[in-house]
Amino acid sequence: MKNEKEFQIVDAVLNGNKDRYRELVDQYAPMVFHIVNQFVDYRDEAEELAQDIFVKTYERLASFDKKSRFSSWLYMIAKNHCRDYVKNVRRQNKSFSEMNQHKLEQQMKDESRADTDMEKNEWLQLLEEGLKVINQEYAEAFLMKYRSRMTYNAMSQRLGVSVSALKVRVYRAKKELKTYIEKNS
Repeated sequence: MKNEKEFQIVDAVLNGNKDRYRELVDQYAPMVFHIVNQFVDYRDEAEELAQDIFVKTYERLASFDKKSRFSSWLYMIAKNHCRDYVKNVRRQNKSFSEMNQHKLEQQMKDESRADTDMEKNEWLQLLEEGLKVINQEYAEAFLMKYRSRMTYNAMSQRLGVSVSALKVRVYRAKKELKTYIEKNS
């Protein structure tokens, strides 16, 4: 019954009654915000991301084939959009330098690794470059573990991957980063 109402709204929007899309937005905004908040920490960023998801869904509405529930289709668009967003943020290092300054500088207190601020900055730059080069799944797990200080259980819930698989990803990220840094330093 609920599916039929959603299908009717979708048909109405596709037939020119664009105002009806607001009904879908109002109904599914909590679900979309729940997904978005699993990927970003700041409210402004979450609101912008949710808005992008609803715009993208609207633009793709004609491709909704009604073989599944609208909520399932929207969920997949939202999840994939958030994953792409996180990957792009990491590639562009928009927030990577902010997150590294605290955590990674603590880890770099070892005087033999970095005697000066310049050496620390060079090492951070190498690490940033390495995270762009290594397997994206490994880098994502590494960043969640060390940037966001997430537990493996929280990471597992967010990504839908087993704890053991995440431990392997973090281990492999460290191994690949070490190799990259040794090769390029």
